[in-house]
Amino acid sequence: MITNFNMQNKSAQQGAVLLEALIAFLIFSMGLLGVIGLQATAINNTLDARYRSDAAFLANQVIAQMWADSQANTATVPTTYTIKPSYACNPCTKANGNANTQAWVSQIQSGFLPGVSDTTNQPVIAINGNQVTVTMNWQSPQGDKQTHNYITKTEIQFN
Repeated sequence: MITNFNMQNKSAQQGAVLLEALIAFLIFSMGLLGVIGLQATAINNTLDARYRSDAAFLANQVIAQMWADSQANTATVPTTYTIKPSYACNPCTKANGNANTQAWVSQIQSGFLPGVSDTTNQPVIAINGNQVTVTMNWQSPQGDKQTHNYITKTEIQFN
């Protein structure tokens, strides 16, 4: 038995390579756009981490200042120390608190945390006995208008 094979016309295959190249270019472009999106997300996450670590640094800075600037009560034996109540401020601005907190707020507003001014996103220092709560607020400049915060609570004990 003899089978007849028909040769297809060459013109039926013209453009197939071009179509395959266009599909390959489309797939490559989609992958490239995905990588660009991942890069943008990574940059935003890096900036968020930076602001959060700056907020932690600034909160620890004022807590260390409170601990170092504690006032002694020499009327008690042994001598006891307490946190100066003048550190408390809600909200903390350049006009309230003591000189240390005012300098601290100036440092924050000089560019450490974005979106902090005397009218928006002010930090808060609350003192209850020996327990100190510092709340840092900021607003990311990347376009989201959400206010971010970092809260740290510590108990300052004196020996």
